Amino acid sequence: MRFLYPFLLSWAVLTARAQTNVRAWYADGQVWVVWELGQQPLPETFGIYAAPEPFSQVGEAVLVGRPFYLEYLPAALREQIDETINYHIPDGMDGTYEVAPNEGLFVFTPHQSGSLFFAVTAWGDSLVQQGINITDDAVPFSYDPVNDPVECHLQASMPSPSNANYTCQAYVLWADGRQNYWESRPDFPVMANAAKNGMPSFFIACVPDDFDNSHPVPLTVWLHGGQGDAQQSVPGKRRIIDIDPEEGILVAHNDDVVGWRVEAPSLHSNTWHFGWRKNWDPFTQLDLSTTTDTVINYTQRRYIWIDEWLIKHFNVDPARINLNGHSMGAAGTTALAKSYPAHYASAAIHSNGFEGPGTVNAAILFGTRAQNFPTNLRNREDLPVRFYQLWNLIDNCSPTRDWPLLRTWHGKRDANEAMAWDAEVVENYCMADSLGMGVQIFWSERYHNLNTSSIDHWYHGNHPDEQIAYDNTDYEEAHFRADTWLPAFFNHRLDSQARNPGDGTPGIGNNGSGDDWGTWGGYHRWSDLVAFTDADGPHIEGTFWLEEGAVFENENCPVDSLLADLYIRRLPDSMDNSLCSTNLMYQLTSLDDDYLAIGMVDCVDGALLKLEDVQLFRKGIRRLHLEISTLVATSTVDTRPFQAQLFPNPAHETAYLQVDLDAGGWIQLGLYDMWGQRLLHLSYHCLPGRNRLELPVEGLSSGMYFWQISHEEGATSTLRMLVH
Repeated sequence: MRFLYPFLLSWAVLTARAQTNVRAWYADGQVWVVWELGQQPLPETFGIYAAPEPFSQVGEAVLVGRPFYLEYLPAALREQIDETINYHIPDGMDGTYEVAPNEGLFVFTPHQSGSLFFAVTAWGDSLVQQGINITDDAVPFSYDPVNDPVECHLQASMPSPSNANYTCQAYVLWADGRQNYWESRPDFPVMANAAKNGMPSFFIACVPDDFDNSHPVPLTVWLHGGQGDAQQSVPGKRRIIDIDPEEGILVAHNDDVVGWRVEAPSLHSNTWHFGWRKNWDPFTQLDLSTTTDTVINYTQRRYIWIDEWLIKHFNVDPARINLNGHSMGAAGTTALAKSYPAHYASAAIHSNGFEGPGTVNAAILFGTRAQNFPTNLRNREDLPVRFYQLWNLIDNCSPTRDWPLLRTWHGKRDANEAMAWDAEVVENYCMADSLGMGVQIFWSERYHNLNTSSIDHWYHGNHPDEQIAYDNTDYEEAHFRADTWLPAFFNHRLDSQARNPGDGTPGIGNNGSGDDWGTWGGYHRWSDLVAFTDADGPHIEGTFWLEEGAVFENENCPVDSLLADLYIRRLPDSMDNSLCSTNLMYQLTSLDDDYLAIGMVDCVDGALLKLEDVQLFRKGIRRLHLEISTLVATSTVDTRPFQAQLFPNPAHETAYLQVDLDAGGWIQLGLYDMWGQRLLHLSYHCLPGRNRLELPVEGLSSGMYFWQISHEEGATSTLRMLVH
């Protein structure tokens, strides 16, 4: 698929000014302006001008676009798809026009019906001559976003060069660029500033040969790294994480914006999958902003719009869109998932250093770290999101409280300049694990690149028994949804069995710090997530376990059980807003009913449900079913006659239970081990007020135990006890 097109790079310095036979027509919501290039050499840019009346000087018209040679010719397609390819555009008569090799193309997006004369001149020329470089007549165009919307346009269809069992299709769209970034059509957002109006962008959509979209299908989105491009993420590539879809569509976006920075314009000048400054001038070298500017998420807008276009045209299930990226693509994945959290079911983040861009090239496009310009996004406090808040696992970047499931992998031998393993990475890990946003964290011995030489704990080769399946596309397709609640397990690092990533010192063994590999939350699995409200009140249910039985041994949890706290996130709005006004309790039951935990559900931050000290077991030992509802609370919370506290905890030889009762009565105590087996049953008759009961601890081996306390009126509580 990848073809080099080296002679394009020399065209930037060519200066001949020749353009003839300018013509234009309207189709699919846009105006297509085509002209003959004439003899080479060609100019770096052409100016496209428009006016409602004929004109002879460019000063009598409005400049509507200035495409670079890499844009008015299909340079990106020729580099990645086919060196002989030409643009394919609608011809205005329900057919397709193939732009000739000696023709240039510019695309104008109208915002109202009308007609305009279009002229094309080599940049710097001011004369316009009838019959040479201006349309013969005014070109009529319509404006009907509902019945005649802007579309993506197929350029090529071919088997994936890396896996012939998949078909890949390359699509191009041309941006509507405006300084007022909110002045968009209903069907087409503003995806560029005015200087980049009409810029082309392309993506590759791939499907398996047995693709069936008679039912809604999942969509996997892959974002490339800073030195990569779209063809890097087609089926057959990135084998250690198996990006080949089993059921749905794989989309590989191409992130570039052509313009001067430090160097001359090129195809691989990326936007970090976000956007650029509103006032960036792509025609001026070293255009560093000295005044406050706003960084607009033009690229993010394009990606979201493409997803919506695929939902409409390919029957993509909007609840099953999964986002992935490596390196710069991982940073883009982080920013997208935080900016549009309701849009994605999950996000896989491979090798993000969480600091964002820091080069001079980046400063021209985004501003410097010290400037940290605002973006057009707003956070939950309705404050502008700052550019360098986008890239980490900490800062909120949207009005929405909850994120999708984030899974992040990093290597302790990663020495990439922007993404290296360091204290910033570990700080992000610790903060994410404490905030309970729904982040699963993996680290290992790998280097930066995802390739066959990067052997580590999560990857020993390209075969199923040599790598985890949890980061594969088909796993995402089968398991993650945006329309179910998210079990956000957190505080994994507080478990005595948790591994330690260290202080950020790069390297492994004696050269690094902490454990060479580990995960916080990466063994946790779930299914059958349900949240609904009926006449009896809210019901939240799910089944949970730790991974066991995976083909690749390292994917299996190495211990029998793990302890973590749990936030209930991404509940339906109708349920979320009323939960904290309701007394809720939870039941955690094994599927064969040999273990039972009952407790109160804490309400945090106005509507966020929290369960503390949730213990999960390996699947072969015990799968647990969680149910949260008001039904349990009816007989316990509303008439709860006692409060109980255990001390000291951890215990050694003696422990005490302090029980405060409103009225006297019998208390039943059951002692259970971590497997749910009852070891002891005790009965006490207590007086009203405070009672102090001595508990038998001596003789118990070190480990975790549970005291279940029941009052004769039916109230129950469960306390965790550590013995050392």
